[in-house]
Amino acid sequence: MDDSIIDVTGESYSLSNNLSRNSSVPYWGHQNVYSYSEINSASSQQRVFYKTYKFNFLNSIYTNLDGNNNYAFILLFDLLNEYDNHKNTIRLEKQLKELRAYHPKTKSYCVSNLVKKLLEHGLHKDVERIRKEENYYDDYAGYDYLKLGAQFRAKLDLSDQDVALLNKLWNPENNFFSIEFCGLEVVKFYLYVIKKIEEKYEKESSSLSAELNKLADSIAYKHYNYRKGSSNYKYSIETIVNELHSNIFKYCENAVRENFGHKRKLNVDLQYTSDEIIEEYNNRVILKLKKIMQIYLPTINEPDQKADFELNTQNTTRWKIKFDQLSIQYKTDSKTFIQEIITLGNQNKNNPSVENIFYEGSKFIASYDKEAALTLYIYYIYYDLNSVKFDNKQLNTTAQKSLFKTSEQLNDFQRIINEFVQDKNLEKALKSIPGVYAAKRKKIQLDRNAIQEVHNKHSGTVELLNEYLRDEDEIPEVQTPDVNNEIVLQIIPQLQETKTSSFEESINFTKIQEEILDLFSKANLSVLQADFEIVARSKGMFKNQLIESINEICYETLDDVLIEEDEEFYIINETYFNRILAK
Repeated sequence: MDDSIIDVTGESYSLSNNLSRNSSVPYWGHQNVYSYSEINSASSQQRVFYKTYKFNFLNSIYTNLDGNNNYAFILLFDLLNEYDNHKNTIRLEKQLKELRAYHPKTKSYCVSNLVKKLLEHGLHKDVERIRKEENYYDDYAGYDYLKLGAQFRAKLDLSDQDVALLNKLWNPENNFFSIEFCGLEVVKFYLYVIKKIEEKYEKESSSLSAELNKLADSIAYKHYNYRKGSSNYKYSIETIVNELHSNIFKYCENAVRENFGHKRKLNVDLQYTSDEIIEEYNNRVILKLKKIMQIYLPTINEPDQKADFELNTQNTTRWKIKFDQLSIQYKTDSKTFIQEIITLGNQNKNNPSVENIFYEGSKFIASYDKEAALTLYIYYIYYDLNSVKFDNKQLNTTAQKSLFKTSEQLNDFQRIINEFVQDKNLEKALKSIPGVYAAKRKKIQLDRNAIQEVHNKHSGTVELLNEYLRDEDEIPEVQTPDVNNEIVLQIIPQLQETKTSSFEESINFTKIQEEILDLFSKANLSVLQADFEIVARSKGMFKNQLIESINEICYETLDDVLIEEDEEFYIINETYFNRILAK
């Protein structure tokens, strides 16, 4: 039986009867939704509702949106994005069937985007099956508005030729490209590179189109085993050519990412297993492409302030590039260095690891300027206290020994820290820092009459008294702490006498597992496998062993794995992560 067919029996039937009524659906005025990133334009109330709506949907509780269909379209693109991680075609098909059944406005978009997503993954047989099941044989002309040409025509004042070229591509819909400035630079760079590579082929009496068609012919024949001239062969040629254009576009996006200091790169490996096809593609296209991209990298504009801010939020270690530049360029101007570190911190205020900028700045400047080092350390404590987890990093031993020559200096700074932790008065703490190194003079109150009386009675002691008076303004010698003993600042945040876990009590995470999950939280739920391996070794464990232990303990709660591989990264689905957090 086809669940999408409703028998006409004379009885009334309404899908809305199966929808739960939610009287508090936040109003969201209708707008065209092209990607999941449209959620960024929603209010905080709308985003909170969407999370609840999605959670209910995934648990077969279907909400009546009262005409606020933006939520349903956001969910459509959200489910499509998640497919890139789990790659479970059956699950995606089931989800989209439910979505279009309970929110009929999404029906045509569910089918077209499902086809698009499966084509991106090279699942041509599944696409053919869905086309037959849904009687869906569009010519894609009606869906050009979802493609790049239509989306960027007005923004970049594109020619018809450029629009046609970009319409071979679907919107990448990744976080980097969704930043408007970044998306514009990728598209401009791609069009420029294509223009230059066409000029290169023209000198060889060929064209990019001719080269890609030759490759498509080889792929259709050698990889898919389609007979030349067959309907499958003819259909696959256009699809393969578009896939190759998408691959070239990924190379261009990776070039922009690298230029912008964005660590995460797109996977540009082709799905075809034949070494002969890969070699042919590299020789015909990629070698020329790489040379041209290298030459014209300077045509890419530097990120503007808004783009910088969003890139720093996505890439939690991007700040290190600017920090290294500041360190190399440093001469003797400590005030300028402090201001530049503060500016870098402001550019990373949504970065969960922002406090590390000030910590590293304090360590670096310690050997040049003591007050500057303590100033930046106060900023580190400020941001650390406002972070999800108070790390309380101590300055390293070398820095401590150079900063505090006496126990009195250490005690003075300790007092400043303690007061700051209690009152959170940043300005007051910063103004107190010069006092740590101010000379402490010994004050002596003298009774002149008593001195005269002693002088008269004991004239022999006058010389000794004069010696005493001469020493009045001298600074007493202070015992220097043993440099072999490490100085430790005792920083105890207010109301943190007992440490509570950030995670659900019913899940008995070990201390190491919680530290790993905190690491993911600070890195926007995405950690490089190479970095993760270093952390795992520091805990005395293998990375696979550590991941499997976390996935195993979470499986009963999630009915799925928590940590997954995504190219060179380990990632955690945000929905799953929220489910293991303490309520």
